[in-house]
Amino acid sequence: MTVVNIKWGREKKVIEFRDRILADIKLGELRQMCHDWTKVPLGGLTLIYGGATMKDDNAPLSCFGIKPNGLITMMGTKPSKTDIRTLTTHGDPEEYALIRRIQTSLQKTLDLVAEHVPKYEQAAQEYIRSDPGPVQLSGPLPPARKSLQDAHGMLSESLMKSLLVFDGVVCKQDFEVARATRREAVKETQRLLDKVDEINAQVKACDRTVSG
Repeated sequence: MTVVNIKWGREKKVIEFRDRILADIKLGELRQMCHDWTKVPLGGLTLIYGGATMKDDNAPLSCFGIKPNGLITMMGTKPSKTDIRTLTTHGDPEEYALIRRIQTSLQKTLDLVAEHVPKYEQAAQEYIRSDPGPVQLSGPLPPARKSLQDAHGMLSESLMKSLLVFDGVVCKQDFEVARATRREAVKETQRLLDKVDEINAQVKACDRTVSG
């Protein structure tokens, strides 16, 4: 018999698999069992082991390094009936989970932008006003220019990752609210990416380059 322990907030559950080994148990099966126990929608249910999120429902538990009697942390919130009824198209908890997933990811993006973009924009304007002069592309960039390049790279990469997250959220055709939420998240993230790229273009336009 194989035993795994699930911790969800303050609650714990021992799940037993009789006459089976970890290599024979798929992650999707364990997630379904956790859903049956907690009623957390599958779309908002995440299992973590050893600090890593387990993502492939078709992979056996042995692929994630889980040991017998290992402790798996479950993340996810059981929505209230009111939330499901008022925030979804037809009262489906799985749609609610998708909506919350999109909203949470978008908020992380907005928090990142709020922290870093104003500083990046201010630094870019100061650089442009300073009339930096020729930039030699074949050698190391001046510190101020290198800082702007790094900031643009970090922000654009983070925003592109956010777009990939939204692209990976699969909404059923009748999940109209979730689909609309995803569209708005993509639109806002793309707008922010365009802004960051516009700042970068302004910086590059003021560079007077010289060859090595």
